[in-house]
Parts: sequence; structure tokens; C-alpha cells
Amino acid sequence: MSITVQEVKADLDEYIKKNTTVISAGVYADNVQLDAYCKKISAVKGKYPQFHKILTRVVQGFKAEWQGMGQAEFKAKVLQNFRQKVNFSIIPDEVYATWLSDLKIEGKTPKEQPIAKQIIDELMEKIIDDCDDLSVTGVRDDANADGQFGKSIDGVANLITKGLAHATYPMFKVPLDTITDANRLDEMEKYERGIPAKVRKKIKQIFVSENFLYEYKRAMLDAYGTSVNFADGKMDKTIIGGIQLVGLRGLADNVIFSTIDGNMVKLIDVLDNPPRITDTQVSDYELKIFLEFHLGYDVLMNHLVFVAVFDGSLRGFDNAELNTRYYESEALPVTP
Repeated sequence: MSITVQEVKADLDEYIKKNTTVISAGVYADNVQLDAYCKKISAVKGKYPQFHKILTRVVQGFKAEWQGMGQAEFKAKVLQNFRQKVNFSIIPDEVYATWLSDLKIEGKTPKEQPIAKQIIDELMEKIIDDCDDLSVTGVRDDANADGQFGKSIDGVANLITKGLAHATYPMFKVPLDTITDANRLDEMEKYERGIPAKVRKKIKQIFVSENFLYEYKRAMLDAYGTSVNFADGKMDKTIIGGIQLVGLRGLADNVIFSTIDGNMVKLIDVLDNPPRITDTQVSDYELKIFLEFHLGYDVLMNHLVFVAVFDGSLRGFDNAELNTRYYESEALPVTP
């Protein structure tokens, strides 16, 4: 018994027709680690501006005359997602035996578990795995994005790199000493205290590498494991504020950052260009699958991202005007 490439194509086309949302649900499902901390925003035609408003001081003592006080500034940051594609080919004979074996193990009939479903399930699993890596380590390269992996979007690590260097929308720097096993807990406490007081209570997670989190837990266990008040639930939290540390797969060990809830966004497109298989074609013994979707990651407001730096930088934005505009009460440096 065997199956032809034309039969698989017909089965696949029928499966896609009957399950119109399966690709969109798979690509935009919350299976990527970073997605748990991102708000989804559907873009229109890839780009759109994100506005935020800054108000200067408005409260003053009473006098029975109009004395205007306070100004509103509107800032716009253009967010962008990028068109992605999957060009994947299979040789039906190579998956046929696996399909029959899985059917036997699971006790299902071909009608209950079509070969098309198995193909789509395995493909979606790999797409999600790739997107998981891209969300952290991707570096967008317009000139070389096609035909290569890793260059189609900016992951969060590159967003941090760009944000620290951004002249108009910089990220907030929190200076630390080089972290070692001996000072790891002290430096994390210093980082927590370095977050501006007005927003510190809005920080729910601090993002670090998986390796950093492992070493942090070990340091917590060494320091407090014999205390009667110590519990396993405290091992991945900051000592003072109890902020959750999240270890992101693929993040470098020297990257530490945090932001308020809702500031990190996943940019999708379910309106104009929902994820879909655009075509299936047969070429000799191969079945080619053409799939497209839009994807991007960004932050709405860079000035609400707090990044540990180890280069001797001053705390804040390296910009006296921005330090005063956003965090006047912090008494940040007033000289560039």
C-alpha cells in the first residue's frame, strides 16, 4: 500500500478548505515563550504610529484668576511588523510510513487522523519553534531577510540594543557592576532599586537569560536555604520587591531588562493579511507548501524599558532634558 503525491495534495487542499483558521490559530497562538508577556496588536499594512502623551506639572495654589499651567506633548513611534513566508516541501513516501505507524499506536483510522493533519501539525510545530527563537534572537536585515533564518524580524535582544542607542526614544539605563557569583544577589537588588520609584510597583517581571536565572536560584538557595522563612517560591524573585525573574531562552547572560505590563507588543495582522497557506504545488515527487504571515515584536514606549548596563553609564537616558521630562522626581543627572 502506498500513497501518491497527488492524493496527498488533494487531501491537504481539502483539509485547509475545511479548517480555515488552523494556520492563523497556530501561528498566532500563545506558544512562543515571549508571547505570555506581550499584548497582541493587529497592524494595518505593516506600519502604524503609536502615540503617547506627556503632561507637565498642572497643580498650583489657588488664586481667583486664570493662570494657565501645564503642557501636553504627543510623541509618535512607528511600529512595524514584517511579512514572513514558509516554503516547505515534502516527499509523501517519506511521511507515509510514519503516518501509518502513528495511526496504529493511537488506534485511529485515516478518516480520524488524515495525513494532511499530521503534515500541518508537524509544520506548525516547527514554525512556532522558529518564531520562539526569532522573538528573542532575531536581527532584522532588510537586505538579507529572504532565504535565511534569523534575519526576518527583530527579537527582543536587538530591540534592547537599538533602544539603548536611540536618540529620540532611548531606554532607561540602570548601571550595574559586572555580575559574578559573589555579587549576583546584590547586583539584582541594585537593579531593582535603579528602576524609577513611580513605576517600580508596576513591574511584574524582570527578564534575564535562562542561565542567569539558574545561577540566581542557586545563589538564593546558598544564601537563604537554611532560613525557616525561605520557600522555593522565593528562589526566582527579587529579595526586596518580590518581582518575578523570567529566564528567556536564547537571551545573552549580560542582558537584564524590565518594563510595565502591556508595553511589550506582538505585532500581527489578522485583518488585511491573516496567516494562511497560499498555495500547494506538485513538482515531480515533491509536494510544495506556500505559507505566509506577518509578525513583529516591539515596545510601545522605550522610556518605560529599564535595561541593566555595565559600561559605566549614568542612570537614566544620557540626556538631561529627557531625564527631567520623564522622571523629574528621580533627581537624575542633569548634564549629558
